[in-house]
Amino acid sequence: MIEPESIRVVIIDDHEVVALGLKALLEDEADMSVVAIATTASDAVHAVEQHRPDVAIIDYRLPDGNGVEVVRAVRAGDDAPGVVMMTAASDRRVMSQALDAGCMSFLSKNADGDDLLASVRAAARGESHFTADVARHLAQVRRYKQFDIDELTARECEVLQLSANGRTPEHIAEELFLSQHTVRNHLRNAMSKLQAHTKLDAVIKAARLRLISIDD
Repeated sequence: MIEPESIRVVIIDDHEVVALGLKALLEDEADMSVVAIATTASDAVHAVEQHRPDVAIIDYRLPDGNGVEVVRAVRAGDDAPGVVMMTAASDRRVMSQALDAGCMSFLSKNADGDDLLASVRAAARGESHFTADVARHLAQVRRYKQFDIDELTARECEVLQLSANGRTPEHIAEELFLSQHTVRNHLRNAMSKLQAHTKLDAVIKAARLRLISIDD
């Protein structure tokens, strides 16, 4: 018998094995019950409207849309549920979009069960819960917004770091198995995104953003 104080959860994931695994994990807790499972974005909105859950766990990738669109839809109504978004990869841009849409917590599908349970309980209270990995990514997002710049790719950061370490484009190309032309393109792109006029300026700005480190 479900206790009145149970946290009512809707799971939205198009992978049946994942959804059933989440359901088993949640229903093993005395204070949680899964009231519906949806596999598409359209079914998700209907399930939330019908069951009025306390929390919706939403996968980012759905066959007829993405999880951010679902978050916006379910958070727009009255008595909106708390939302926990799950994704297979930690993408800072997706995290930022999800949180802006009203998501309380963001979890990688590699997160352990305790983190998921903590996120669900926090979302039911209208609060956020982040793993250390997600918190680091979010801190980076805030820094990008603070400086009003576009996000650098991992390769652009890598090339900038090697440049800060004193490597020439020729040495960077050799170390990363890239052409010198490609290395110079990465440097130009990084400088453009950082709104830097020189390579030194780009290195300094990247260090301030904690994208790279500079030895004292």
